[in-house]
Amino acid sequence: MVGNPGTECVTGLKGVMTVLTSIPRRGRGWETVLALLAALTAGAAGGYLIASRAGLPSINAPAATTRPDKVTALGRLEPAAGVIPVFGPPGDRIAELRGIAPGMQLAVGQPIAVLASRNERLKELLIAETQQEEAKTALKFARVAGNQKVLAARAELNQAKANRTSDLAALTARQKYLEVQADSAARQLKRLQDLQSNMVKIAAEDLDKATLFQAQAQAELAAGKATIQKTITTYDESEKAAEAKLASSQAELDEALARVPIQSTDEKLALARMLSDATIIKAPIAGTVLRVLGREGQPTGLEPILQMANLSAMTVIAEVYESDVERLAGWVQQGPVKAE
Repeated sequence: MVGNPGTECVTGLKGVMTVLTSIPRRGRGWETVLALLAALTAGAAGGYLIASRAGLPSINAPAATTRPDKVTALGRLEPAAGVIPVFGPPGDRIAELRGIAPGMQLAVGQPIAVLASRNERLKELLIAETQQEEAKTALKFARVAGNQKVLAARAELNQAKANRTSDLAALTARQKYLEVQADSAARQLKRLQDLQSNMVKIAAEDLDKATLFQAQAQAELAAGKATIQKTITTYDESEKAAEAKLASSQAELDEALARVPIQSTDEKLALARMLSDATIIKAPIAGTVLRVLGREGQPTGLEPILQMANLSAMTVIAEVYESDVERLAGWVQQGPVKAE
């Protein structure tokens, strides 16, 4: 159903009405939409009664040029998708109209008007961007400082483990020496004692020295074992302390990062951008400007700034004579019918 917008025309119909002009357009086919057929039939009947009582010619009287295979009626063209009003948000004003005039073709998203709140919204956007940059900087320094603490704690733990290994290795080696020394002292003392028991004369002083040396070796051996155990216990506690410090440093880092309001600043920035974008009214569809109702300084939200429509597809609303309804119904039942 196609045609020129704003045109009222007399059209010959056969079945459901469609209007064609000399300029072809893409429409919805050749079927006519008679959405108000019943109402129009009643209206035609009322008009017929009034005309009859007034002594006027009946509107049901067929025109002289009407043929049995045609129906003549008045029709008006309307955009198939309807007329789209474009409003601004309530509580604002139009600061600038972007040279919009009736008949102008607009693309989707093409700017129509600028609102008075735009400068304020742009300042809010700038503040939100600054806050986001500050939050990112704070996050960066918090991460650097926290990571340094974590690295220091991890290094301390690794150092404790390394010292444990080296110290225990040295103590273990000394302990082996003390074991050999104690064994040698015990064997020396036993040899002297065996000689003495075999009636070999042994100086008492030599026997005393051997006894003392054996006792000293045993004491050093026992002290070495105690030192090794103490070292193990000390390093166990040192490693636990270092691990706790590492965990604490990691927790401090996580807390410092959580305190930086990255998510809230991102959301605030997104909101500021949305509000600033909303201060420029844009065409919601691609189409033609029909009427411009707004003016600079006018409050928004009360009435549309303009009306527009897609005129590439048009619909005809026709008023059909009552006497033609039966023929139309019969034609429509047979399938789609062409119209001109």
